[in-house]
Amino acid sequence: MAAPKDSLMLYVLYNAVVSVAALAGVVRAALVFLGLPAPPSLLLLGGEEGDEAASAVVSASASVGPSLVETFRARFRPARFGRRRAAADCRVCLVRFEAEAVVNRLPCGHLFHRACLETWLDYDHATCPLCRSHLLPVAAAAGGGEARI
Repeated sequence: MAAPKDSLMLYVLYNAVVSVAALAGVVRAALVFLGLPAPPSLLLLGGEEGDEAASAVVSASASVGPSLVETFRARFRPARFGRRRAAADCRVCLVRFEAEAVVNRLPCGHLFHRACLETWLDYDHATCPLCRSHLLPVAAAAGGGEARI
């Protein structure tokens, strides 16, 4: 049987490890909230998920291509919302479109505020927020031909 001082030492060590892991999680969440990449060393403190996330961060930082938002902006230009369809609303923020609001019409036909859609794209969602149809054709995403709407 272990002496009481040994079990107390294990208890303190265990709580220190759990506290460091929790602190790393809070720092990681704060960095994500601020839109900053977490350093791989911080991601490694998170366990198995941290190992996968660290390799994703390293591979993402190695890629030099344009972001999803930049690719979308190059292919789809925003438009001004007209007055005749004033009953429509953005399905992301659930606010009605005002006359002359800046909107994006997706290939599937859904309308969204430009800011709402760009926030969606910032999270690397390459689909419509409503129907999940692909925003960019698969051939175009792979460097193929240009798509027409």
